[in-house]
Amino acid sequence: MKNEKGFILPVTIAISFLFFLIFTSQVNEYRTEKAFANETEEILILENLMQLGVGDIKVKLQDKEESAELTGTFNYPTGTITYRVVPLTTTTAQITLTCKTPQQRKSSAKFVYNYETKEISSWFDLR
Repeated sequence: MKNEKGFILPVTIAISFLFFLIFTSQVNEYRTEKAFANETEEILILENLMQLGVGDIKVKLQDKEESAELTGTFNYPTGTITYRVVPLTTTTAQITLTCKTPQQRKSSAKFVYNYETKEISSWFDLR
């Protein structure tokens, strides 16, 4: 037998290591992008719930002429909204909305509602 120097084995190991390194980095990038897409979807669902809640609370308070303390819940297929109305004056109330998705993500907002003008002011996000 000839005394061979063993060139093929180290090259094969180096190429295999390089392939494994590229494969692993691609899998990590895929997982990161998937997690980012899920988080973005949850944020959009929370924003949508907040808009639905504001619309529904305005409809609920449309008939009222003066502020009164109220609490309640709106249920939607994408989540639930809990609201709390606290009177500030006879014509204004502070409303707190808390949105919650089925994945237990939460978002809250606080604002002042004027019964005379039927408008919202002083909006604060409480994320």
